[in-house]
Amino acid sequence: MADVEVLVPRAVEEEAPGRIAAVQKDIRVLLVERDGASAGATSPRVLLRGNLSRDALRRLLSDYPSIEWLHLFSAGVENILPELGGYDGTVTNSAGLHGDPIAEWVVMMMLAHVKKLPLLLDHHRAGEWREETGEELGGKTLGIVGAGGIGGSIARRARALDMRVAGLRASGAPAEHFDAMYRPEQLHTLLGECDFVVLATPLTPETEGMIGEQELEAMRETGVLLNIARGKVVKTDTLVRALTEARIGGAYLDVTDPEPLPPEHPLWTAPNTLITAHTSAHSPRSSTRVLDFFCENLRRWCNGESLLNVVERDRGY
Repeated sequence: MADVEVLVPRAVEEEAPGRIAAVQKDIRVLLVERDGASAGATSPRVLLRGNLSRDALRRLLSDYPSIEWLHLFSAGVENILPELGGYDGTVTNSAGLHGDPIAEWVVMMMLAHVKKLPLLLDHHRAGEWREETGEELGGKTLGIVGAGGIGGSIARRARALDMRVAGLRASGAPAEHFDAMYRPEQLHTLLGECDFVVLATPLTPETEGMIGEQELEAMRETGVLLNIARGKVVKTDTLVRALTEARIGGAYLDVTDPEPLPPEHPLWTAPNTLITAHTSAHSPRSSTRVLDFFCENLRRWCNGESLLNVVERDRGY
C-alpha cells in the first residue's frame, strides 16, 4: 500500500514529534512552512491547517488537488470557508474541543459579577476597607444559546454550582446537564427567564445580529450577557445603548464587533462591562486536545470510518 501523505505545519510537528506518524504505519508526515512551502510532497491527501495563514492554505489547496480532507484547529469556520474556493473535499473542525477553558472563563465572569469583584478590586487599589454584599450563583438561571459541545461544558459546570440551566438549539431536543431546552423561535422566552445568558452559537447568516434591540428588551433589567461565540452575533451599537441606559445588568465579552475593538470604542467604557481579547479558549492544553482529536480522526479516515466534526458548508458549521 502506498504511503498516505499528510501535510502538517512545522510548529505542530515540533510540539509533538512523531505523534501523527504513529497513528498508522503507512502515514508519511510532510512538514509545511508558514508560507505554505512543503518539500517532498507528491500527492498529499490530508492537510492539517494549524497556524497556516490563509494565503498558505489557498496555495496548498491550489498546488495539491489530491488533498481529500482538511482539518481546522478552530471551531468557527465562517472566515475560512470563503477561502476554500473550488475545494470540494471534506472539511472538519475542532468544535467542542475548547469547551473546558471557555466554560471556566464563563464561570469566572459569573462569579466576578455576583461577588462584585470589579468593585472589590477598586476598593483594594484605593486602600479602602469597605464591605460589599455579594450574591450566590446557586438558584440563578443560566441560558445558553447554542447547546453544542461548548454549551454542554458550560452547563455541566453551572449545574455543579446549583444553577438552573436552560438551553437553545435548532432541534430543541433535550441534552445532558440542561434542565430545559428551547427552539430558536422561543429565544425571547429564554432571554426573559435568565439571570445570565451565554452566547455559544456558531456565526451563520441566521445567527448574525440575532441579539438586537428586541432581544435585549426581552432580557431582565438585571440580566447579564456573556459572549464567547462571535462578535457579530450581537448588534454592538444596540448593546452599548442598552448598557448605558441600564436596560440590562452587564456584559462580559470575549468577542466583539469590530475585532480587535479600537481603543476609542464606547463599548470599552460601557457600564458593568468587561472585555477580554478573544482569549477564553486559550490554554496550554488546547493544542494537545486538538492533536489527539485529529489523530483519532486520521485513524478513522485511514480505516474508512466516518469522520467526526464534519463541517456542513451550506449551514456554515
